[in-house]
Amino acid sequence: MRICLDARQWRGTVSGLGRYAVNLVRQLAALDHQNEYIVLLHASRHEALVTQPNFTEIRLPYKISSARNTLWGARPINSLQADIYHALFHFLPLGVQAGHVVITLHDLIWVEHPELSFESRWRQWWKCSLAAACIRHAVARADHVIAISENTLRMALAHYGTPMGKFTLCYQGADPVFFAPAPDAPLPRAVAGRRFVFCMGNTKPYKNTPRLLQAFGRIAPEYPDLLLLIVGRGDGFPSLMKSAGSLGLTERVVFSQQLSDAQVRVCFDQAVFFAFPSLVEGFGLPVVEAMASGCPVLTSRVSSLGEIAGDAAVRVDPEQVEAIAAGMRRLLTDEPLRCDLVQRGRQRAAEFTWSACAARTLAVYDALASRAGDPCAEQHG
Repeated sequence: MRICLDARQWRGTVSGLGRYAVNLVRQLAALDHQNEYIVLLHASRHEALVTQPNFTEIRLPYKISSARNTLWGARPINSLQADIYHALFHFLPLGVQAGHVVITLHDLIWVEHPELSFESRWRQWWKCSLAAACIRHAVARADHVIAISENTLRMALAHYGTPMGKFTLCYQGADPVFFAPAPDAPLPRAVAGRRFVFCMGNTKPYKNTPRLLQAFGRIAPEYPDLLLLIVGRGDGFPSLMKSAGSLGLTERVVFSQQLSDAQVRVCFDQAVFFAFPSLVEGFGLPVVEAMASGCPVLTSRVSSLGEIAGDAAVRVDPEQVEAIAAGMRRLLTDEPLRCDLVQRGRQRAAEFTWSACAARTLAVYDALASRAGDPCAEQHG
């Protein structure tokens, strides 16, 4: 087969979408030395993603999620005459042609929760309206849809009425660095040698960081030596810093731009616990990475997070500040609980691997090519 992997979501800023693209492509390369692969990268990525004889990389000027790609991006893809075109993000150019078209559906946040996607109501309206139309088109056009969680799969079935046989569940995985011992990498200077709670992710409304700040404000007087470390892209840091100041937490909350994987692994190793009380997620990769690292986790009981964490985390109602605060107190005061979650977390994280994700994805390609069997049978039969 000639398989085209559209990995243009791998950008300079680290994101869950980029991690998915990088790890899936590399694991497919490790598994498959026979099929021909053409990997589409954004023109800004100059380094090679895979160097292997059956892999070729082509750089295109448009982001896969851009309006320009939706309107005019089909021509360079169609010229490849691929047996399978797999968009690793849930947007498709209009008029895209291949033997079979596959998309990966990460989430429906822009569709189901536009109010949680952007702080600006104008951006909520126009970006989420456009996204809703693009995702609907992609799900309808695709010959097969890979969903990264049961929650995403169920939401798509309910929202689009698409037959179950069109879907395959492929969980993501944690990078091996998070299963390995912590490397010799520096912590952010402000938390070095201090007790701290670790929070990581972008600062969009659905990450629920303002409620985490409020919950930390409630417990902070009880634990005067404790800090809260928030790591992210920084786009929402000014408003979060203002909130921390209004709560009297300026000296207790540390903000840091994105860290390397090695630094994140050290943060997991040194933190009392990892806090990730998101309101909605497509998967929740940081939860798996924390569990793989042996860091106790506080997360939400809603969306995909309860599904991914299972019984290996303290799960709370993310809309209730007091519930988040109560979960934080449990983890701060109950050392046997933390030790139990370390063990449970490592066992749970071992169930999520990129090699398994790639193997399931390759099975989808084989099933489409042969038109034999249902690639969903093992997961949902």
